[in-house]
Amino acid sequence: MTNQFSQIKWGRVIWTALTVYGASFLFVFLIVTAYASYLAIQARGAPDQSMIRAFAGQYASWIGALSLILFTFLGTMWMASFVMMGIELHGLVLGILVSLVNILFNGVGSFSLNTLLMTVLIIASGWLGGWLAAKKEAD
Repeated sequence: MTNQFSQIKWGRVIWTALTVYGASFLFVFLIVTAYASYLAIQARGAPDQSMIRAFAGQYASWIGALSLILFTFLGTMWMASFVMMGIELHGLVLGILVSLVNILFNGVGSFSLNTLLMTVLIIASGWLGGWLAAKKEAD
C-alpha cells in the first residue's frame, strides 16, 4: 500500500484539487452575477439587492455543492490523461483533498450532516471518475 502512495503524483493532484475548488467557486459567482444582470435588465437600472441576496442564500450553496461534485469527477477524468498507473487511487486522493479544502473553507466548526454527505459524495465522485478513466484506458 505504501508503494502505491509513493507513486501518486502529488503536485498534479494538489493542483487539480485547487483548480476544481476554484472552478466551482467561479461557477457559483457567475450564476449569481448572471441573475443580478437579469434583474438589472428587468429593472432597467440598479437591481434589487435583497433579491440578489435571497437568490444567493437560497441557491448558491446547492449550486456550489453540485458543481464541486461534478468538477471533481471531471478533474479526475482530466488528471487521468496525465497519470498512467493508479488512476483510481489518484481519483480517490483528489476527492479526499477537495473535500478537505471544502471543509477548511466552510469552517471546521460548522461540520454537520450536510457537510458529511457532501464529503462522501465528493470522494465518491473522485473515485468514480478514476474508475471510469481506468476502465476506459483498459479498453
